[in-house]
Amino acid sequence: MKHKKRIARELSWFFGGIAGGNVIFMFLYRLLNVSFDLGVLAAGAIVTLLAMYVVRLTLWVFKKGM
Repeated sequence: MKHKKRIARELSWFFGGIAGGNVIFMFLYRLLNVSFDLGVLAAGAIVTLLAMYVVRLTLWVFKKGM
């Protein structure tokens, strides 16, 4: 049961990160007057996920070090 909750939490982080990242990037693209298509949305999702997991990994390392 513990693993199911952890998998569900990670999946919610993953899909929430994609959705939130695309919303933020769509706002920034409109602000900068950039036309967006599928490639640009995919790049926004990848950059958001990468940034989110780098921050989570950094926090995890500091937590383990203390």
